[in-house]
Amino acid sequence: MKIKTTVLAAAAAILAGCVSETGGTRVTVDTQTGDASVLECSMRLVNRVRVVRVTYDDVGGIKKATVTLESLTTRRQNLQARMVWADADGTDIDPDGKPFRAIVLDGKDVTTFTGMAPNDRGVTARLQVRETDTAQGGR
Repeated sequence: MKIKTTVLAAAAAILAGCVSETGGTRVTVDTQTGDASVLECSMRLVNRVRVVRVTYDDVGGIKKATVTLESLTTRRQNLQARMVWADADGTDIDPDGKPFRAIVLDGKDVTTFTGMAPNDRGVTARLQVRETDTAQGGR
């Protein structure tokens, strides 16, 4: 139940607005406790993308995080995302090791993004989402 409350709080934070114009949406997921929080988001994405759910799992001693994103607009959105992992001390593990992957989010559609920690030291995941292009269309 704690994860559901935290995810709803994270989604509310996205809807309420954030500070950065170009930083992209960042969702932090603690895979030990299930806590999720929004660190920073793009003002342009804040009204277009919402975090619906965050889940985590342990696969052979390696953490896996899955973030479900929902489009709040009727437009097709071309986004990029990557999962950055940190150890128990909060130090990023190979922050530039994984490239951004393309996500196409059609109007009012839902998609999931999954990332595996690079090794067993990965405890916290941070999803970085950025806009690459938004097709023309209605809201």
